[in-house]
Amino acid sequence: MLELDRILAIVEPGLDDQPALDKAVQLAKYADSELELLIADYNAYLEDGHHFDPIQAQALRRQHGDQQLEHLQTLAQPLRDEGLEVSVTCAWGNPPYEQILKRVGETSPSLVVKSTRYHPLLARLVLSNEDWELVRYCSAPLLLAKGQKWPANPTFIASVDPSHSHDKPAALDSKLISSAVSLGAISGGVVHLFHSAWVPPLSGVYPLAVDEPREDRVLGELADEQSICRTRCHWSDEDIAHALPEMVDELGASAVIMGAVSRSRIDRLLIGNTAEKMLDKLESDVLVIHPDHAPALQKLVV
Repeated sequence: MLELDRILAIVEPGLDDQPALDKAVQLAKYADSELELLIADYNAYLEDGHHFDPIQAQALRRQHGDQQLEHLQTLAQPLRDEGLEVSVTCAWGNPPYEQILKRVGETSPSLVVKSTRYHPLLARLVLSNEDWELVRYCSAPLLLAKGQKWPANPTFIASVDPSHSHDKPAALDSKLISSAVSLGAISGGVVHLFHSAWVPPLSGVYPLAVDEPREDRVLGELADEQSICRTRCHWSDEDIAHALPEMVDELGASAVIMGAVSRSRIDRLLIGNTAEKMLDKLESDVLVIHPDHAPALQKLVV
């Protein structure tokens, strides 16, 4: 189950459009959650010795931080007036995502919400983008918001793998579904299950045939275990990179709930994981969940 007692919203410095804040507020109102607004910022111009001596640089960083906190207070006050409990925090450091991870470690939020935008090919190849790093290292559930406000009675898709042919831990599917059900419960939404049964061709020429009765059976059994109506179960024999975006469009889904399984550094460098590869292909928000017994990769943040 996805608990939403404390939500950490990442506010992007210097931008008027804040999809993560908008989505975090919508969720906080659904669940009467405590909300924290965080700006994680860095500018090499304000580093010691870059353009200023250490004393000047420290004073300028302090002034910059005060301005960011003032901006966060301006964003927070209307929300407090609506009855939400809102705190604000400003962090400084390079890279900024490490400051987000540090705050997650300090406060253990039940959900982190961050805006996500299209990532150029180079960013995907070197896997240096902040979103990729949070997918790997954020121990809390991570909602990557695209900007669309969820409508009344939104649709959520839990992307599952009941055959576990893609190395997902068996318990992860249950966690993905329960998270989707939690979102549906607080928003009045509905939950669908999706599975890509595509198998890469062994010869490199023809894909392997899919056992359709088996796919129907295993997905239906998973739905029965989680009390999901079988009419809301969908599977495809196409690659997930094509099939899942098509399903999102067909159902008008507001969010896809996906698992992120830690892999070796070589695997991540070459292919990443499914959540990373799908991020730019989906028009919906993406909620990334890690298995209970295989937490997000550990990264030393000091």
